[in-house]
Amino acid sequence: MALAVCFMVDRSYFFYPPSLAPMWNNVYVDIIGFLAGLILFLCGACDIRNDLIVKVGLGVSAAFLTVLVVAESFHVIGLGYYLFHPIIIFEFYSIVNLMQIAYEYDPRY
Repeated sequence: MALAVCFMVDRSYFFYPPSLAPMWNNVYVDIIGFLAGLILFLCGACDIRNDLIVKVGLGVSAAFLTVLVVAESFHVIGLGYYLFHPIIIFEFYSIVNLMQIAYEYDPRY
């Protein structure tokens, strides 16, 4: 949720390549990430064990972070903009963590 809110506030976060910048800075993409984070937060805080809700939240969150890694790698590879390196490492860790949670998820214990 925090990443999506940061992207909603900064409308010029992604700038390379210029032809894809409007798509990556689109507020609707940020809303998808925010809703996925909100679903995961509510499932954890309210102990929701509905298979569909949890798996959709995990899948959409992993997909959102994967799109962010791809967009940020264009900046690093294409421009040499090395400010994104720590963020990319964090996002890779988060993707692996979300996929591990989705693989091990068992609501019937």
